Amino acid sequence: MMAGGVLVYFEERQVKQFFSSLADNFPSGEIVFGAGSKLGSLIANRFFASATMQAPFKWWLKDANEMTTWDKRIKVIDQFPCFKNIPRDPRWGLRTTIWMDFIDINKIYNIFHVHV
Repeated sequence: MMAGGVLVYFEERQVKQFFSSLADNFPSGEIVFGAGSKLGSLIANRFFASATMQAPFKWWLKDANEMTTWDKRIKVIDQFPCFKNIPRDPRWGLRTTIWMDFIDINKIYNIFHVHV
């Protein structure tokens, strides 16, 4: 299962409940999802505050190992910065490359793969 860019819009208690429900209903399931760190959420929320669409990030995660404390059935398979495996193309411009590197170095937005 994939949940790209969705979970950040829910409260932490709702995300915890979602993962417990996954573990209850799909005991050998896996999910890949993206989530911002607290810093990433602050940056995104500041950006969204100036936009017409206001959909603040309510939940953040920097390290998936935190999730293992929510439910013993959650096991971390992998986690990595979102642009880690994307080769930088000079045609994108220096600004884009610097931004991608900044996000990855500071773990502002990460991809998580967990077993439930």
